[in-house]
Order: sequence, then structure tokens, then C-alpha cells
Amino acid sequence: MKKLVVLMPAFNEEANISKSIKSIPQKILGIDKIEILVIDDGSVDRTADLALNAGASKVVSHKRNRGVGAAFMTGIRNAISMNADLVVTIDSDSQFDSKQISELIVPILNQQYDVVIGSRFLEKTPKNIPKIKMLGNRIFSKIVSWLTSQKFTDSQTGFRAYSKEALFNISIVNDFTYTQEVLIDLKFKGIQIGEIPVSVHYDENRKSRVVKNVFQYSTRALSIIIKTLVYHKPIFAFGLFGFFLIGGGILAKILTLTNIFSINRSLSTGFIILGAVSFMLGILASVVFKRQAFAEMDLRHYIEKSKI
Repeated sequence: MKKLVVLMPAFNEEANISKSIKSIPQKILGIDKIEILVIDDGSVDRTADLALNAGASKVVSHKRNRGVGAAFMTGIRNAISMNADLVVTIDSDSQFDSKQISELIVPILNQQYDVVIGSRFLEKTPKNIPKIKMLGNRIFSKIVSWLTSQKFTDSQTGFRAYSKEALFNISIVNDFTYTQEVLIDLKFKGIQIGEIPVSVHYDENRKSRVVKNVFQYSTRALSIIIKTLVYHKPIFAFGLFGFFLIGGGILAKILTLTNIFSINRSLSTGFIILGAVSFMLGILASVVFKRQAFAEMDLRHYIEKSKI
């Protein structure tokens, strides 16, 4: 018996939540049971009440607005406790076509992938999408693609499907957003990820709940990517930083010795020492993070066993 949990993070969505919930298919081929889980991220309107009245199986409310990343992780933990075999995340603003949920889970049911991304840009550019939003998505998708060595066309979509294997491997720590971090996290853990094209409808009058300020969003999202890279690839991250420090120190010494430019010898030596320390920190961090990864694996194993 396969259970699908449709996870819908929501923040002040009283105008859309009922329509979004009622649009979720009640029957999908290959699925025996469908439940709808709404994570009310500190809404100050009637989002939670309307979600229950519309037919949500479970509504979990944060006491305050914590961010879509926090709402996502609350949803994942609750989906696991609900014994979900698959989870589909979909925005609660009705922008995505919920009828495509069946298409999204097919590659997982066929055991092709453990995560399937509903890409808005795989076939064509959506109508009415803000140009700045499209540009930002392309830039971040290229960054994530480069880091993971896999091409992604839409790293910021909230329309995704996760297998049970993927659920037990998700461990993100940033409350602000999760879209890029979860891809990097799961890809570095060896989880198979694929994309399928999906349609999306943009309301020109609706403002994004996450991207309120493009510069602020870009800065915070980039910070999350860097932190995720440091956690999963500490030797590479610290080593790259150390390489630049040592390279800068050596270059400074050469310029000083050739009388092209005079730099304090202590300063150039300091750069080289800091670079070497950075390399050692990378090795130490690798050991610490590896131990944490083993602890997470033991915890997931315990949870899986306890549900048998």
C-alpha cells in the first residue's frame, strides 16, 4: 500500500488555500492513499482554519513566521511520521497545475529517480514571469549545476516529488529557503534526481512571499549554498580558500623580491600561514562532518526500524 503525502507550505494564503487543496487529485494510478499536509508558517489570517475546512488531512502551525525552509523541514518530519511513501511539495497559491502530480511521481514509482523536479523552464519560458526572477533562477541553477555536476534548469521550483529514501536523507538547516540547499544536500548523498517539464500560471499582481527584495534574497541564497558546500565538501571549500591565500602570499613575496611592488614581509608570510591553516581546518572539518553524517545515518536507520 503506497501513501502519498502532498505537502503545502502556506503563509497568509486564505485567498488561495481552499482552492489549492480542493484541486489536489483524490485518485492517482499507483497510489493507494493520498493525504494533504498543510504547514501554516505563522499566518495571521484564516489560512489554518480554511485549510482544515477544505479537506486537509493535517495542519501544523508555526507560532511565528519562520521561513519556507523551516516550513519545509516541519513538513518533511511530519510526512515521515505519517508513514509517507512519497511526498510531493506544491505551493499553496495555485500557480502550479496539481493535475501534474501524477506525472511528477511516475519516475519515482518506476524507480528511475528518488527526487523529481517540476521544471518551469525545461521546455519553454512561462508567460508573465518577472524578468529579474527568471534571470536569478538561471544564475542560481547554473551555480547548483556546477557544484553538483548535474544540469538543473529550475533550482528554485517548489513543485517536487520525493521518495521515501530521499525523505530519510533530507537534512537542511536554513529556515529562509530550501530549494537550492536540498538539491545540493541530496545530490552529494548520492540520491538520484531528475526533472520533468511542468506548467505554471503567474499572477501579475501577486508579490512573492520569499523574494521580497531581490538583492537580499540573492545574498541569503548564495550564503546558504556556500554553507552547504562547506558542510559537504569541507576540504574543497577550505582548500580553495587556502589556495588563494597561499597564492596571494607567494605572489606578494615575488613582487617584493623583484622590487615591482613593496609589501611587508610579515603580511605576505601571514597569508601563507593562514592558507596552510585553512587546509588543515578543511581536513578537521571533514572528519567532524563525516562523524555527523554517520550519526544521521544511524538515526535514520533507527527511525526506519521503529516503523516496521
